[in-house]
Amino acid sequence: MIRRRPLALGSPLDASQPSFRATPLFWVGVLFAQVALMGLFVVDWRLSVVLVASIVIVTVLLDRPIWAVGCMLGARLISTSTTSFFTIGKVSIGFFEPVLLFSLVALFVRAVLDQKQLLRTWPWQPVFLAYMAFSVMGLTWCVSLPDGLKDIVGLLVIVCTNLVIVSFIETWEQVKLMVWFWIGACVLIGFLAIFGDHLGLTNYSSMWKASSSGGRETGLGQQPNWFAMNLMFIVHSCAGFALIQRDPRIKWGLMLSTIFIFLAMMTSGSRGGAYSIVIGGGLAALGQPRFRKWFFGFAAIGIAAFLIAYYADIGDLGKGLNRITNNIDVLFSQDIRGLNWAACIGMFNDSWGLGIGPGGYIDELQHYSDWLYHSVYRYPHGIFWGEVAHHGVIGIMLLGAFVVTITLMARDTINNTKGTEAEVLAWSMPASMAGYFAWSFVEFNFNEKPFWEWLALYTALYFVSKRAKAAEERGEPPQIPKWSLKL
Repeated sequence: MIRRRPLALGSPLDASQPSFRATPLFWVGVLFAQVALMGLFVVDWRLSVVLVASIVIVTVLLDRPIWAVGCMLGARLISTSTTSFFTIGKVSIGFFEPVLLFSLVALFVRAVLDQKQLLRTWPWQPVFLAYMAFSVMGLTWCVSLPDGLKDIVGLLVIVCTNLVIVSFIETWEQVKLMVWFWIGACVLIGFLAIFGDHLGLTNYSSMWKASSSGGRETGLGQQPNWFAMNLMFIVHSCAGFALIQRDPRIKWGLMLSTIFIFLAMMTSGSRGGAYSIVIGGGLAALGQPRFRKWFFGFAAIGIAAFLIAYYADIGDLGKGLNRITNNIDVLFSQDIRGLNWAACIGMFNDSWGLGIGPGGYIDELQHYSDWLYHSVYRYPHGIFWGEVAHHGVIGIMLLGAFVVTITLMARDTINNTKGTEAEVLAWSMPASMAGYFAWSFVEFNFNEKPFWEWLALYTALYFVSKRAKAAEERGEPPQIPKWSLKL
């Protein structure tokens, strides 16, 4: 007796399958769905559009969960505050949130069907959970409860995205697919950043004081430094990813993509972005001879681009690069950062090292600098300083432990991937994180995107390399193709 395999979602329709028969319960469901969509349309027509699109996405992605992860990463990179549809309290709901929600639904259903274990421990998880627990405790003494709850919601989103990424990326091929998703999203963002204003597709420069006078690109409406940070993570890995490609067309395509993303990033005029690329690449070059060779090659390209920008008028790129070269000495000389850091230290001292709790920095800032409180520069200007103000001694200790656990995880990943294709990402991904850590001393907040998705992807690579190493020790065929970084 031949057993017919059930029709899989996304597969061609099998004519031998029994035809569908609509039952009364089916029509009740259709009627209920129409009434619900009509109600959402009355509230906000965009809600009904998002719901229909999300249902279609969920149905398709149930059969291909790894694509759900890729869509989530792409949405995280492309989504900005300017693309938000509405707000719930102080939480903005935009393009990323519904994609995340319905991707989580699809992946959870798939996990139940496949009996996949979602709860697992990764190296930096205990430190993060301890930080989250202390943040929740801080709600009892925080200055602003709505802002504190917003921070907690941000931490919960980090937990959800990391859980999805770590659970569903299980092979080297899937890691590479996610890198392709990331590169594609960044190329799209860079294209819109460079050509969007000229083609009339975007016009966000007037939204930010830092870019209102021209010369600083905002991408899809982000503050210029955040726009640069969004693109920064993939630069080292895109160049490294090109090394392991066997097709010369793909190899050179990736090299051109690296240069394009880097130049798009530099249109932001972000000094910290330029320094983070140099710091991350320099650290990787110190530890790996082949990266050292490539580092000097890209340094030559970068110097040539800066010289051309300095002596020629090449639009926004030239303005952005000239801002970096002409203003290197003013990164710390202005009072904006110093005033914020002084306020952070004041909050630390006045709370006896406990911190003011999550959120509430702006509310408390008025007691330390009235001018800063009424300006657009009222945030700690650095993750370390934010922890000094919000979580005090314990926050600083947890932040240090967090960096240590990531460093140890990177060391193990590099050791597990030696002699394989994955070794190039094992080096380049933490190089980007090292640049971000250095940059984060003067910019950003603890729960800033897309660092957490990048870290989750690297954590998935850690587990993939660990399983591959164990399989190799058992004498099984290699799970990651052999390749060497040796010159």
